[in-house]
Amino acid sequence: MTQFEGTLIAGRYEIREHVATGGMASVFKTWDHRVERLVAIKVLRSLDKNDLRAVERFSREARAAAALAHSNAVTIYDFIEEYGQYFLVMEFIPGPTLKQLIGQRRHLQSLETIEIAAQVCAVLQVAHARGFIHRDIKPQNIMLVSSGATTTTGNLHVKLTDFGIVRVAEEAGLTNSGIVLGTADYLSPEQARGEKLTASSDLYSLGVVMFEMLTGRPPFIGPTAVSIAMQHASTYPPSLRQFNTNVPPSLEQIVNRVLEKEPEDRFHSAAEMQQALHQCARELTERAKSAAAPAAAHHATPGPGAPGQFYPSTFRQS
Repeated sequence: MTQFEGTLIAGRYEIREHVATGGMASVFKTWDHRVERLVAIKVLRSLDKNDLRAVERFSREARAAAALAHSNAVTIYDFIEEYGQYFLVMEFIPGPTLKQLIGQRRHLQSLETIEIAAQVCAVLQVAHARGFIHRDIKPQNIMLVSSGATTTTGNLHVKLTDFGIVRVAEEAGLTNSGIVLGTADYLSPEQARGEKLTASSDLYSLGVVMFEMLTGRPPFIGPTAVSIAMQHASTYPPSLRQFNTNVPPSLEQIVNRVLEKEPEDRFHSAAEMQQALHQCARELTERAKSAAAPAAAHHATPGPGAPGQFYPSTFRQS
């Protein structure tokens, strides 16, 4: 991918460093000379320039994706056709990705998992209301912005990337057999069966991501993408608590519901799922506070007397 490094796009974007390569695009760290800031450029696979309808659909979908403005979505700044290539210019997020964080930590705590999933639900709620389906929810597309992301949920901020890019690629014929390359681990059953996708399809994929956050592995593993896709289509996932006994039953219930095979058996919307996640977080927090209270009382400073005993100073025998 070094052939793009040093290239100047649209007279302003200087491609500097290759960052990553996926099934549909390669990502480069880029300097925007006009506003003097780092951006990311995705170099997408070449379209058949003789298919004018495909080119127009690609351009239209890219513009529509750029119109989605949300604090939990990576912002798309520009869409450029140059050198026989198509470039998407977007906000640069230094990372890490959620996939990298899971690799470092093996699995995340329950409240961390809830916080990340709830923020993804927030952006999905807005996107779904506008008719957008992401189609490729996976840990690699979930960026963690805050430097405190690895230690505390309070400083955690999520940025979902590649919104609309899969639709762009599908419209332009850049995917194979309707299955996004390299992402079979997160396919919804209906996507694996080649059926029409709905907003619920994104929620299923988010459920797979939650399973991986809590256990360090996706629910289905197989030797090929096809074998994994078939499991999504017809096999129920193993128990979360089989891999992590610390997962609270209330959180496992949420994941199990969103991983139902039929869309109508899942949450009806991202907003409903987010509400369930917030309620679960409140319950877990209150339970933790209740458990901590007796421990705090047990460690109260003892008064005069035997070690560990407490004598109220106001009580005296006459």
